[in-house]
Amino acid sequence: MRKYKKILFLGILLIALTGCTNYIDPATKQVKPEMIITLGDAWNFGSQGWFSALFVWPIAQLLNFFAQYVGAFGAILVVTLLIKLLTLKGTIQSTIQQQKMQLIGPEQAKIEEKYRNRTDEQAKLQKATEIQKLFEKHEIKPMAALGGAFLQIPIMLAMYQAVGRSANIINGSIMGQSLIETPMDGFKTGNVVIISIYILMAICQALSMFLPQYLAKKKMRLRPYDPKPKNNANGMMYTSLIMIVFIALQWNVGMSLYWMISALAQLLQTLFINWKFGDK
Repeated sequence: MRKYKKILFLGILLIALTGCTNYIDPATKQVKPEMIITLGDAWNFGSQGWFSALFVWPIAQLLNFFAQYVGAFGAILVVTLLIKLLTLKGTIQSTIQQQKMQLIGPEQAKIEEKYRNRTDEQAKLQKATEIQKLFEKHEIKPMAALGGAFLQIPIMLAMYQAVGRSANIINGSIMGQSLIETPMDGFKTGNVVIISIYILMAICQALSMFLPQYLAKKKMRLRPYDPKPKNNANGMMYTSLIMIVFIALQWNVGMSLYWMISALAQLLQTLFINWKFGDK
């Protein structure tokens, strides 16, 4: 079941993202005027809910602020990188814990096999105790391995809404193209800029998803004595990638830029963590 945790997380995130469109007018397909956040708007906890007040509003104001000086694309880049830096420590700790859990996989499998045909309470208690001692021996905290992933959920949801509701992003442009256009619009009109952004987003997303798997396989080749786990997650990962690419056709270009930058930042973050902490 552990092998599907990241895929499950991504699926839940995608469902949540597609549900966070109550600020879109179904008739015009544009952001409702009253939901647009402009620079200087007063902070209001009660009018749009606690999540919008505590997470979306501050990020949208950061986007509005930086867009004045570096443009819409630059603002998305700067804010995305700032958020990645703020969450880097938690992500590193989570990644190290996940790597440790992978390394003790063979030992844990032996314990599981030892008690495989025993269903009595005493056997369950003994198995739990042995696994707990194994975790303590390698300084593993299972909840810490999930902490980084769960920390990303509210931040990504907030960034998603902030990009869609920030006035300076909505009214911004890149290479002369309005950020309110969608990749689907770009394909219909043959807009090279919009199509290129969409394709780059898809490539960055694919690389960020499959790089950890490649690095894990590379590490396994250096540990030939370890039993090789069955890899049944490839199909799930391809399915998740297809879901993202399909849903992104209806996103505006601003959201495509954010998703591309976020995926690229995740790619670089993975490389950094693997280089700096890969052997821990």
